[in-house]
Amino acid sequence: MQFKKFSDFNKKTKTRKIYEQELTLEKPEEKAEDSKALEAPEETKPEVGQVIKSEPSKFFSKIFEARQMAHVYHLQVKGDMGSHAAHTALNEYYDGLLDLLDELIETYQGQYEVIEDYETIDTKDTNTKDKIEYFIELNTFIKDTRKVAFLEEDTHLQNIIDEIVALTYRLLYKLKYNK
Repeated sequence: MQFKKFSDFNKKTKTRKIYEQELTLEKPEEKAEDSKALEAPEETKPEVGQVIKSEPSKFFSKIFEARQMAHVYHLQVKGDMGSHAAHTALNEYYDGLLDLLDELIETYQGQYEVIEDYETIDTKDTNTKDKIEYFIELNTFIKDTRKVAFLEEDTHLQNIIDEIVALTYRLLYKLKYNK
């Protein structure tokens, strides 16, 4: 076997694989297109398929809103019967949600791209909703939007979203039944 100098790699060559090693045969009479066989393949981004590009940022923005609303509801709890349980449950929720959201966004950005077009969080409409109603609607939003915001085969992302849904259902349980 004959070794080539690095400067000779752009010359006309033909490559074939033998097991996991490459054997390079010099054939100067072949066309220049054949030299592309030695070039490293271009890195391509995974296809997004059915995912609409703006949907992940909308999804993430809504979860940021939920974290903010949980904090607002947490601070608005009054001294009624069961208020300490609600106060504690909301505190656990917004702490846990922030960790999961951070994990979800970092994982997404590691695979696809950095999100830069987050929506502004405006709680004036949601601030007047009952907290139980708000979190029920949040889980409906998550279940519906995840189908267009993320690929089904991105199970690593879907798993983190499942954890967010489960965290929200645990919060709803505590708000409804722990007094």
